[in-house]
Amino acid sequence: MNETQLGDATNSAENNTKTKQTGKKQLANGFDFSKGTQGLDADSATLIERRKRVLGTLGPLFYNQPIHVVRGQGAHLFDAQGNDYLDCYNNVACVGHANAHVREAVADQLTRQDTHSRYLQDEVLDYAERLLGYFPQTLDHVSFTNSGSESNDLALRMARAYTGNRGVVVTSNAYHGITDLVASISPSFGTGIPLASFLATVEVADVLKNPGPDAEEILLGRFEAAFRQLHDAGYGVSAVLLDQIFSSDGVLPGAPGWVGRVAQAAHEAGGLLIADEVQSGFARTGDAFWGFQRHNADADIVTMGKPMGNGIPTGAVVYKTPIGDRFAECTRYFNTFGGNPVSMRAASAVLDEIEQRELLRHAETIGDRIAGELESLLGDTPGFGGIRHAGLFIGLDITSRDNRGLPDPAATQRIVDELRTRKVLISASGADASTLKLRPPLVFSDADADRLLDAMQQVKSVGLLR
Repeated sequence: MNETQLGDATNSAENNTKTKQTGKKQLANGFDFSKGTQGLDADSATLIERRKRVLGTLGPLFYNQPIHVVRGQGAHLFDAQGNDYLDCYNNVACVGHANAHVREAVADQLTRQDTHSRYLQDEVLDYAERLLGYFPQTLDHVSFTNSGSESNDLALRMARAYTGNRGVVVTSNAYHGITDLVASISPSFGTGIPLASFLATVEVADVLKNPGPDAEEILLGRFEAAFRQLHDAGYGVSAVLLDQIFSSDGVLPGAPGWVGRVAQAAHEAGGLLIADEVQSGFARTGDAFWGFQRHNADADIVTMGKPMGNGIPTGAVVYKTPIGDRFAECTRYFNTFGGNPVSMRAASAVLDEIEQRELLRHAETIGDRIAGELESLLGDTPGFGGIRHAGLFIGLDITSRDNRGLPDPAATQRIVDELRTRKVLISASGADASTLKLRPPLVFSDADADRLLDAMQQVKSVGLLR
């Protein structure tokens, strides 16, 4: 039995207006290399041609007019001409670009030592103890990686070893990373490379965009059906792997709590809940430090990446002791750079900033302000399909102007491009790329919010949202 039979990922991909005949799904807000560099300034054209010569076109670029970034500060990026761009998208630098405290911690450690963790070291233990303090007592061990992709790969391997099953359930446009295993359960890549035979997918966007009173029951029923399909196919259920903000599906925070019932159902089906916190963790949602806590979910494994080191590559897998013990009976895990002292110092400095600057509370306060003012600003426009947010993670649906409410990815891209010309950087999300995605650094200030709101008012004024 293949993925077409097991889940709805293939159908979702076929309905995606961004999918080419090859099955490859284009990146939302991506530069089209096939169109060449005509119309771009000389500096950008030269850099793009250099990039193509040495990097090829595998690595995507943002925007129809890519930006030559040379410097950052807080929630701002600066190009080669000194232009100031407001970064409303970058969650990697979660405590701000060029954060002084992170920079000083890294520089200090580089003067000391930076080697692998097969020696006794203070740095990895100091950070591990501190990180685990943010979790329930049952999540009591941690292993370190270099990225969210590696974290999810390890988590899936641990789930297989612990449960004895192979089946995995994700949402229908999920993205969880780039290793062979994790890419095979990431439908957002499209169908150019077949998805895993042991994968079942669940559609959530249609329910979570405008959730009704029966939303939780509908979602629970879909996940339970996916579990049955995997059991019937002989795979069983090893894990449900969920991005707790459902970013790739269109920024779908949903009402807090529903994931908790899915976790319970997964346990009853013999599987685990892996909470992918690369997007929703480290205070991003404002109301909880981790997305799975926001959903009152009994997570068995929690994965982290990008924001953890504020741009210094690092990741982590936090897990319950019995899961790790079972995995250790089968094999061992070692990662040369995972938990290296420089990354650990950077990650600890990130926690310092979140705590000392009260960024959890700040994310909730300023996120509520931005979402509320955007809804007031855009609520009377036919092209505005609604807004969803949790803390500083905001999604705005863009629909066709004829009031039929159909997704409009072309209009979405025009808005992204118009904001880029006004030096405000956002992107798009969702299976059809019709959701504007705002996910700025957590240090986003009230002045930054004013600038964003003013730019959105200008976009409305020129008619892109009428």
